[in-house]
Amino acid sequence: MATEPEGSNRLLQDVLARPGNDACADCGNPEPDWASLTLGVFVCQACSLLHRSIPHISRVKPLQESWEASEVELMSSAGNRAARVKYEQKVPPFYYRPTHTDC
Repeated sequence: MATEPEGSNRLLQDVLARPGNDACADCGNPEPDWASLTLGVFVCQACSLLHRSIPHISRVKPLQESWEASEVELMSSAGNRAARVKYEQKVPPFYYRPTHTDC
């Protein structure tokens, strides 16, 4: 029988496998290993450092840590695609989106 954190971590991996969550929400780096609990997005380690610098907007947590069921539920209800629709609706089409290969 799996304990609750183990079950939550398995559910988190299922959420991560959904289309759109397989790359960093900010730069597109494949296989993100962090998440913003306040924004509900998955990000890479490099972008997580930027999110850490704005703790009043984004609180990050590594995917390797133990996750509570409520945290997994938040990530399940949001995700990278939903966040883009919400937060980037007024971004002009000519705006340059940084990539993981940028310095």
